[in-house]
Amino acid sequence: MADTKREIERKYEATEDTRLPDLTRAAGVGRVAPRGRTELDAVYWDTADLRLAADSLTLRRRTGGDDEGWHVKFPVALGVRDEIHEPLSDTLPPSLAALLRSRVRQAEIAPVVRLLSSRDVHHLLADDGTLLAEVSVDTVLAERLAGEGSGTSAAWTEIEVELADDGDPAVLDAVEKRLRKAGVRPAASSSKLARALAETTPAGDGEGRGKEAPSTAGDHVLAYVREQIATIVRLDPAVRRDLPDSVHKMRVATRRLRSTFKTHRKILDREVTDPLGAELKWLAAELGLDRDQEVLDERIG
Repeated sequence: MADTKREIERKYEATEDTRLPDLTRAAGVGRVAPRGRTELDAVYWDTADLRLAADSLTLRRRTGGDDEGWHVKFPVALGVRDEIHEPLSDTLPPSLAALLRSRVRQAEIAPVVRLLSSRDVHHLLADDGTLLAEVSVDTVLAERLAGEGSGTSAAWTEIEVELADDGDPAVLDAVEKRLRKAGVRPAASSSKLARALAETTPAGDGEGRGKEAPSTAGDHVLAYVREQIATIVRLDPAVRRDLPDSVHKMRVATRRLRSTFKTHRKILDREVTDPLGAELKWLAAELGLDRDQEVLDERIG
């Protein structure tokens, strides 16, 4: 069964010459315990058009470290992600494939980036020995495996500060204060994969025209339809994971989309929207079973 954890971390720019400041001077930190160096080999998978990366999702297979295996990460907020882990295997576990189906659809997923990281780990401990956070200095070598820039590489050094499970986020603020005083600045990229893709993509690639603002009534309707579809797709993994209120939110988006099809049927292609409306009706009924149970549980509780 997949394991899930909430990952709260911050990333910082560094160089090979960067040295960690004395982090015992950060509020609440009593001791810094070196944990040694670990070699990590991670291969990131995506579709040819990078659908997962476009939604800030990551799928990787990693060896090395104490959590080797398959990982899927879903963004929650800035610096916060839910990480779902399955044990190491040769092929993608079906449970993780199901969580990505709404984004991937029928497209094939394949390796797109390989990251080799040499990680120097330090634990920040309270006076009583409680783990507060893990600080790592990562020396990273990235290789593009597919798509534009295939065969190119990039290298950098970064610092990661990850909050311990059930830790106080104030620890991150205290550590950041010490790092900034030492001249260390927050990283521009939110993840290693994002940086690897950016640094191995040929200059000028992907610099197309931006989205044009809706100018007609039809444009506004289509924009609203796209918004509801995106909401349903985004909520699909949350519903599969049985996250709170996810079923209700998906039902709302489904109802709004069906209502839009009916209200604007004169300007929409009914050969397309009528079959979709039928599918949405079926989906709403399936979701209704779970939602009714949620409401019942809330009333009993």
